[in-house]
Amino acid sequence: MPRKTMSIQFPSLGVVRRFGLRVEGRQSEYASPYAVNVRLEDGLTNRLRGGSFAGVAASAAVDIVYRDRLLTFDYNAITATRMGDQTDTTFSADVSDLARPALFQLSEAGAVGEDVVALVQHKDSYLLGFTAGETWVMRGDPLTGSLRNVSREVGIISARAWCKNHDTVYFLSSRGLYSVGADGSGLQAISEDKIPEELTGVSDSACVLNYNHADRGVYIHLTSGVSWFFDVERDGFWPFTDSTDSHVLIGPMRIGAPDRYGKVLRLHGRTAENSDDVIWRLVPGDTAEEAAANGKAAIVASLAGGDFSSYFTSSGTWTAGINHQAYPRDRAQWVVLWLSSEGTWAWEGASMVVTASGGWR
Repeated sequence: MPRKTMSIQFPSLGVVRRFGLRVEGRQSEYASPYAVNVRLEDGLTNRLRGGSFAGVAASAAVDIVYRDRLLTFDYNAITATRMGDQTDTTFSADVSDLARPALFQLSEAGAVGEDVVALVQHKDSYLLGFTAGETWVMRGDPLTGSLRNVSREVGIISARAWCKNHDTVYFLSSRGLYSVGADGSGLQAISEDKIPEELTGVSDSACVLNYNHADRGVYIHLTSGVSWFFDVERDGFWPFTDSTDSHVLIGPMRIGAPDRYGKVLRLHGRTAENSDDVIWRLVPGDTAEEAAANGKAAIVASLAGGDFSSYFTSSGTWTAGINHQAYPRDRAQWVVLWLSSEGTWAWEGASMVVTASGGWR
Protein backbone atom coordinates (compact mmCIF):
# COMPACT_ATOMS: atom_id res chain seq x y z
CA MET A 1 0.00 0.00 0.00
CA PRO A 2 1.28 3.53 -0.72
CA ARG A 3 2.75 5.48 2.15
CA LYS A 4 2.46 9.18 2.79
CA THR A 5 4.86 11.37 4.76
CA MET A 6 3.30 14.28 6.63
CA SER A 7 5.37 17.23 7.81
CA ILE A 8 4.24 18.48 11.22
CA GLN A 9 4.91 22.07 12.27
CA PHE A 10 4.05 24.05 15.37
CA PRO A 11 0.53 25.60 15.36
CA SER A 12 1.61 29.22 14.90
CA LEU A 13 -1.91 30.71 14.91
CA GLY A 14 -2.55 29.96 18.57
CA VAL A 15 -5.68 28.46 20.10
CA VAL A 16 -8.84 29.50 18.27
CA ARG A 17 -12.60 29.53 18.91
CA ARG A 18 -13.19 26.64 16.55
CA PHE A 19 -10.96 23.63 16.23
CA GLY A 20 -8.28 24.47 13.69
CA LEU A 21 -7.84 21.71 11.15
CA ARG A 22 -4.70 20.83 9.28
CA VAL A 23 -6.69 18.58 7.02
CA GLU A 24 -4.20 17.03 4.63
CA GLY A 25 -1.01 18.85 5.62
CA ARG A 26 -1.45 21.52 2.94
CA GLN A 27 -1.66 24.66 5.09
CA SER A 28 1.58 26.44 5.96
CA GLU A 29 0.05 27.87 9.15
CA TYR A 30 -2.69 26.49 11.34
CA ALA A 31 -4.13 26.70 14.84
CA SER A 32 -4.18 24.39 17.82
CA PRO A 33 -7.34 22.87 19.33
CA TYR A 34 -5.84 23.53 22.77
CA ALA A 35 -2.58 24.36 24.50
CA VAL A 36 -1.34 25.51 27.91
CA ASN A 37 1.93 27.30 28.70
CA VAL A 38 3.25 27.25 25.13
CA ARG A 39 3.42 29.80 22.32
CA LEU A 40 5.17 30.40 19.01
CA GLU A 41 8.11 32.29 20.56
CA ASP A 42 9.97 29.60 22.49
CA GLY A 43 11.30 30.04 26.02
CA LEU A 44 14.88 28.92 25.25
CA THR A 45 16.12 31.40 22.65
CA ASN A 46 12.93 33.37 21.81
CA ARG A 47 12.98 32.02 18.28
CA LEU A 48 9.72 31.69 16.36
CA ARG A 49 9.64 27.91 16.33
CA GLY A 50 7.30 27.08 19.21
CA GLY A 51 7.88 25.82 22.72
CA SER A 52 7.14 26.34 26.38
CA PHE A 53 6.73 29.73 28.02
CA ALA A 54 5.91 31.13 31.46
CA GLY A 55 3.39 33.95 31.84
CA VAL A 56 4.13 37.11 33.81
CA ALA A 57 2.40 37.82 37.12
CA ALA A 58 -0.46 40.29 37.35
CA SER A 59 0.56 43.82 38.31
CA ALA A 60 -0.55 45.51 41.51
CA ALA A 61 -3.46 47.95 41.58
CA VAL A 62 -2.69 51.66 41.14
CA ASP A 63 -4.66 54.79 41.94
CA ILE A 64 -6.42 56.61 39.11
CA VAL A 65 -5.01 60.14 39.01
CA TYR A 66 -6.23 62.43 36.24
CA ARG A 67 -5.27 66.08 35.85
CA ASP A 68 -3.76 65.99 39.34
CA ARG A 69 -7.05 64.76 40.80
CA LEU A 70 -7.52 61.42 42.55
CA LEU A 71 -10.58 59.67 41.13
CA THR A 72 -12.71 57.19 43.05
CA PHE A 73 -16.13 55.77 42.26
CA ASP A 74 -19.01 54.21 44.16
CA TYR A 75 -22.04 52.84 42.32
CA ASN A 76 -22.74 55.43 39.59
CA ALA A 77 -20.94 58.39 41.21
CA ILE A 78 -17.34 59.40 40.37
CA THR A 79 -15.56 61.69 42.84
CA ALA A 80 -12.61 63.83 41.73
CA THR A 81 -10.57 65.45 44.49
CA ARG A 82 -9.38 69.03 44.40
CA MET A 83 -6.73 69.60 41.76
CA GLY A 84 -3.39 69.50 43.54
CA ASP A 85 -4.80 68.12 46.82
CA GLN A 86 -5.76 64.46 46.60
CA THR A 87 -7.22 64.47 50.13
CA ASP A 88 -9.75 67.29 49.58
CA THR A 89 -13.26 66.14 48.59
CA THR A 90 -15.16 69.07 50.07
CA PHE A 91 -17.51 70.43 47.44
CA SER A 92 -17.78 74.17 46.96
CA ALA A 93 -20.42 76.49 45.53
CA ASP A 94 -17.76 78.88 44.26
CA VAL A 95 -18.05 78.40 40.49
CA SER A 96 -14.95 80.49 39.92
CA ASP A 97 -12.86 77.88 41.74
CA LEU A 98 -11.91 75.66 38.79
CA ALA A 99 -9.70 73.47 40.97
CA ARG A 100 -12.52 72.47 43.34
CA PRO A 101 -13.58 68.83 43.79
CA ALA A 102 -16.09 67.43 41.34
CA LEU A 103 -18.80 64.80 41.34
CA PHE A 104 -20.06 63.34 38.06
CA GLN A 105 -21.45 60.22 36.42
CA LEU A 106 -21.28 58.48 33.06
CA SER A 107 -24.42 59.80 31.43
CA GLU A 108 -25.89 62.66 29.49
CA ALA A 109 -27.19 65.65 31.44
CA GLY A 110 -30.36 64.85 33.33
CA ALA A 111 -29.98 61.07 32.98
CA VAL A 112 -28.93 58.54 35.63
CA GLY A 113 -25.73 56.71 34.79
CA GLU A 114 -25.06 53.03 35.25
CA ASP A 115 -22.72 51.79 37.99
CA VAL A 116 -19.09 52.58 37.18
CA VAL A 117 -16.79 49.58 36.85
CA ALA A 118 -13.47 51.05 35.63
CA LEU A 119 -11.70 54.32 34.81
CA VAL A 120 -8.67 54.65 32.52
CA GLN A 121 -6.78 57.92 32.34
CA HIS A 122 -4.50 58.94 29.46
CA LYS A 123 -2.06 61.69 30.38
CA ASP A 124 -4.09 64.82 31.17
CA SER A 125 -6.09 64.65 27.96
CA TYR A 126 -8.65 61.84 28.12
CA LEU A 127 -10.46 59.72 30.67
CA LEU A 128 -12.19 56.52 29.57
CA GLY A 129 -15.05 55.36 31.77
CA PHE A 130 -16.65 51.94 31.69
CA THR A 131 -19.79 50.40 33.09
CA ALA A 132 -20.69 46.74 32.63
CA GLY A 133 -22.41 47.58 29.35
CA GLU A 134 -21.19 50.99 28.21
CA THR A 135 -18.05 52.88 27.27
CA TRP A 136 -17.61 56.66 27.72
CA VAL A 137 -14.79 59.14 27.22
CA MET A 138 -14.17 62.50 28.86
CA ARG A 139 -12.00 65.12 27.22
CA GLY A 140 -10.46 67.69 29.53
CA ASP A 141 -11.10 68.36 33.21
CA PRO A 142 -14.05 66.80 35.10
CA LEU A 143 -15.37 70.31 35.84
CA THR A 144 -15.03 71.92 32.42
CA GLY A 145 -14.49 69.06 30.00
CA SER A 146 -16.87 67.23 27.68
CA LEU A 147 -18.26 63.72 28.10
CA ARG A 148 -19.52 61.55 25.25
CA ASN A 149 -20.73 58.02 24.82
CA VAL A 150 -18.54 55.61 22.83
CA SER A 151 -20.73 52.49 23.04
CA ARG A 152 -24.03 51.54 24.67
CA GLU A 153 -23.40 47.84 24.12
CA VAL A 154 -19.77 47.19 25.12
CA GLY A 155 -18.53 47.59 28.69
CA ILE A 156 -15.91 45.99 30.93
CA ILE A 157 -15.99 43.06 33.37
CA SER A 158 -13.83 44.41 36.22
CA ALA A 159 -12.01 47.48 37.53
CA ARG A 160 -8.63 46.22 36.30
CA ALA A 161 -9.64 44.35 33.16
CA TRP A 162 -7.73 46.83 30.98
CA CYS A 163 -4.19 47.76 29.94
CA LYS A 164 -2.53 50.31 27.69
CA ASN A 165 -0.01 50.13 24.88
CA HIS A 166 0.86 53.75 24.15
CA ASP A 167 -2.40 55.29 22.83
CA THR A 168 -4.33 52.02 22.61
CA VAL A 169 -6.38 50.58 25.46
CA TYR A 170 -7.20 46.87 25.55
CA PHE A 171 -10.05 45.70 27.77
CA LEU A 172 -12.07 42.55 28.41
CA SER A 173 -15.81 42.84 27.92
CA SER A 174 -18.38 40.14 28.51
CA ARG A 175 -18.45 40.02 24.70
CA GLY A 176 -14.71 39.35 24.39
CA LEU A 177 -11.43 41.28 24.06
CA TYR A 178 -11.65 44.82 22.65
CA SER A 179 -9.35 47.70 21.83
CA VAL A 180 -10.10 51.42 21.75
CA GLY A 181 -8.07 54.56 21.30
CA ALA A 182 -7.32 56.47 24.48
CA ASP A 183 -9.46 59.27 23.00
CA GLY A 184 -12.41 56.90 22.54
CA SER A 185 -11.88 56.37 18.83
CA GLY A 186 -11.68 53.11 16.90
CA LEU A 187 -13.52 50.77 19.27
CA GLN A 188 -13.24 47.25 17.85
CA ALA A 189 -13.46 43.62 18.83
CA ILE A 190 -10.15 41.75 18.73
CA SER A 191 -10.10 38.73 16.42
CA GLU A 192 -13.80 37.90 16.58
CA ASP A 193 -13.23 34.90 14.32
CA LYS A 194 -10.41 33.56 16.49
CA ILE A 195 -11.11 34.47 20.11
CA PRO A 196 -11.50 31.29 22.20
CA GLU A 197 -14.88 30.51 23.73
CA GLU A 198 -13.29 30.79 27.18
CA LEU A 199 -12.87 34.55 26.65
CA THR A 200 -16.50 35.30 25.79
CA GLY A 201 -19.17 35.61 28.45
CA VAL A 202 -16.52 35.95 31.18
CA SER A 203 -17.69 37.00 34.66
CA ASP A 204 -14.63 37.61 36.84
CA SER A 205 -14.55 40.67 39.11
CA ALA A 206 -10.85 40.07 39.85
CA CYS A 207 -9.71 39.90 36.20
CA VAL A 208 -6.52 41.87 35.50
CA LEU A 209 -5.04 42.80 32.11
CA ASN A 210 -1.38 43.74 31.63
CA TYR A 211 0.44 44.81 28.49
CA ASN A 212 4.00 43.49 28.34
CA HIS A 213 6.19 45.37 25.88
CA ALA A 214 8.93 42.73 25.89
CA ASP A 215 6.42 40.08 24.80
CA ARG A 216 4.42 42.51 22.64
CA GLY A 217 1.15 41.23 23.95
CA VAL A 218 -1.71 41.36 26.43
CA TYR A 219 -1.83 39.11 29.48
CA ILE A 220 -5.39 38.34 30.58
CA HIS A 221 -5.26 37.10 34.16
CA LEU A 222 -8.41 35.24 35.19
CA THR A 223 -9.21 33.82 38.62
CA SER A 224 -12.17 31.84 37.31
CA GLY A 225 -10.20 29.65 34.89
CA VAL A 226 -7.11 29.38 32.72
CA SER A 227 -5.51 32.76 31.89
CA TRP A 228 -4.61 33.89 28.36
CA PHE A 229 -1.89 35.72 26.45
CA PHE A 230 -2.83 37.60 23.29
CA ASP A 231 0.06 38.01 20.84
CA VAL A 232 -0.66 41.42 19.31
CA GLU A 233 1.89 41.10 16.50
CA ARG A 234 0.75 37.67 15.35
CA ASP A 235 -2.91 37.87 16.30
CA GLY A 236 -2.95 34.67 18.36
CA PHE A 237 -4.31 33.57 21.74
CA TRP A 238 -2.31 31.28 24.04
CA PRO A 239 -3.60 30.02 27.43
CA PHE A 240 -1.32 29.84 30.46
CA THR A 241 -1.39 28.87 34.14
CA ASP A 242 1.02 29.13 37.07
CA SER A 243 2.00 25.50 36.52
CA THR A 244 5.40 24.55 35.08
CA ASP A 245 3.79 21.85 32.92
CA SER A 246 3.23 22.71 29.26
CA HIS A 247 0.94 21.11 26.69
CA VAL A 248 0.05 21.59 23.03
CA LEU A 249 -2.15 19.73 20.56
CA ILE A 250 -0.94 19.62 16.96
CA GLY A 251 -3.54 18.76 14.35
CA PRO A 252 -6.02 17.19 13.88
CA MET A 253 -4.38 15.37 10.99
CA ARG A 254 -6.22 13.03 8.68
CA ILE A 255 -4.38 9.74 8.30
CA GLY A 256 -7.23 7.79 6.73
CA ALA A 257 -9.48 8.26 3.72
CA PRO A 258 -13.26 8.73 3.49
CA ASP A 259 -13.78 4.96 3.40
CA ARG A 260 -10.57 3.65 4.96
CA TYR A 261 -8.62 3.82 8.20
CA GLY A 262 -5.06 5.02 8.27
CA LYS A 263 -2.13 3.64 10.24
CA VAL A 264 0.84 5.56 11.67
CA LEU A 265 3.98 3.66 10.69
CA ARG A 266 6.65 6.04 11.91
CA LEU A 267 6.88 9.27 13.92
CA HIS A 268 10.10 11.28 13.81
CA GLY A 269 10.36 14.17 16.30
CA ARG A 270 12.95 16.95 16.53
CA THR A 271 13.32 18.99 19.69
CA ALA A 272 15.88 21.76 20.12
CA GLU A 273 19.26 21.41 21.72
CA ASN A 274 19.14 21.98 25.50
CA SER A 275 15.44 21.13 25.61
CA ASP A 276 14.04 19.25 28.54
CA ASP A 277 12.29 15.96 27.80
CA VAL A 278 9.07 16.15 25.79
CA ILE A 279 6.45 13.41 26.01
CA TRP A 280 4.50 12.74 22.81
CA ARG A 281 1.13 11.02 22.65
CA LEU A 282 -1.19 10.23 19.75
CA VAL A 283 -4.88 10.91 20.37
CA PRO A 284 -7.21 9.28 17.79
CA GLY A 285 -10.73 10.07 16.64
CA ASP A 286 -13.21 9.05 13.95
CA THR A 287 -13.62 12.73 13.06
CA ALA A 288 -11.40 15.78 13.31
CA GLU A 289 -13.68 17.25 15.97
CA GLU A 290 -13.59 14.07 18.04
CA ALA A 291 -9.79 13.85 17.96
CA ALA A 292 -9.47 17.53 18.95
CA ALA A 293 -12.07 17.24 21.72
CA ASN A 294 -10.37 14.12 23.09
CA GLY A 295 -7.02 15.91 23.11
CA LYS A 296 -8.41 18.91 24.99
CA ALA A 297 -10.15 16.65 27.51
CA ALA A 298 -6.87 14.81 28.07
CA ILE A 299 -5.00 18.07 28.80
CA VAL A 300 -7.73 19.26 31.16
CA ALA A 301 -7.61 15.93 33.00
CA SER A 302 -3.82 16.05 33.20
CA LEU A 303 -3.82 19.57 34.67
CA ALA A 304 -6.41 18.49 37.24
CA GLY A 305 -4.33 15.46 38.24
CA GLY A 306 -6.88 13.03 36.82
CA ASP A 307 -6.63 9.90 34.69
CA PHE A 308 -6.25 10.59 30.96
CA SER A 309 -4.96 7.19 29.80
CA SER A 310 -8.14 6.40 27.85
CA TYR A 311 -7.61 9.30 25.45
CA PHE A 312 -4.33 8.26 23.77
CA THR A 313 -3.19 5.07 22.07
CA SER A 314 0.60 5.42 22.07
CA SER A 315 3.28 7.55 23.67
CA GLY A 316 7.00 8.06 24.04
CA THR A 317 9.67 10.53 25.15
CA TRP A 318 11.83 12.79 23.02
CA THR A 319 15.04 14.05 24.54
CA ALA A 320 17.01 17.01 23.16
CA GLY A 321 18.16 16.51 19.60
CA ILE A 322 16.84 15.37 16.25
CA ASN A 323 17.19 11.58 15.94
CA HIS A 324 14.03 10.38 17.67
CA GLN A 325 12.04 7.83 15.71
CA ALA A 326 9.12 5.81 17.01
CA TYR A 327 6.86 3.21 15.39
CA PRO A 328 3.42 3.61 17.01
CA ARG A 329 1.23 1.52 14.60
CA ASP A 330 -1.85 3.53 15.64
CA ARG A 331 -4.97 2.98 13.49
CA ALA A 332 -7.56 5.74 13.12
CA GLN A 333 -9.25 8.19 10.76
CA TRP A 334 -7.77 11.27 12.46
CA VAL A 335 -5.07 11.85 15.07
CA VAL A 336 -3.84 14.70 17.21
CA LEU A 337 -0.23 14.86 18.34
CA TRP A 338 -0.15 15.87 22.02
CA LEU A 339 3.18 17.20 23.29
CA SER A 340 3.79 17.84 27.00
CA SER A 341 6.71 18.58 29.26
CA GLU A 342 7.52 19.47 32.86
CA GLY A 343 10.47 21.64 31.80
CA THR A 344 11.58 24.22 29.27
CA TRP A 345 11.66 23.11 25.65
CA ALA A 346 11.62 24.28 22.05
CA TRP A 347 10.29 22.58 18.95
CA GLU A 348 12.02 21.96 15.64
CA GLY A 349 9.33 19.89 13.93
CA ALA A 350 8.30 16.34 13.20
CA SER A 351 7.26 14.04 10.39
CA MET A 352 4.82 11.16 10.33
CA VAL A 353 4.59 8.30 7.84
CA VAL A 354 1.09 6.88 7.38
CA THR A 355 -0.59 4.31 5.15
CA ALA A 356 -4.11 3.03 4.47
CA SER A 357 -5.25 0.29 6.83
CA GLY A 358 -8.58 -1.41 6.15
CA GLY A 359 -12.12 -0.28 5.47
CA TRP A 360 -13.82 2.22 7.73
CA ARG A 361 -17.26 1.31 9.07
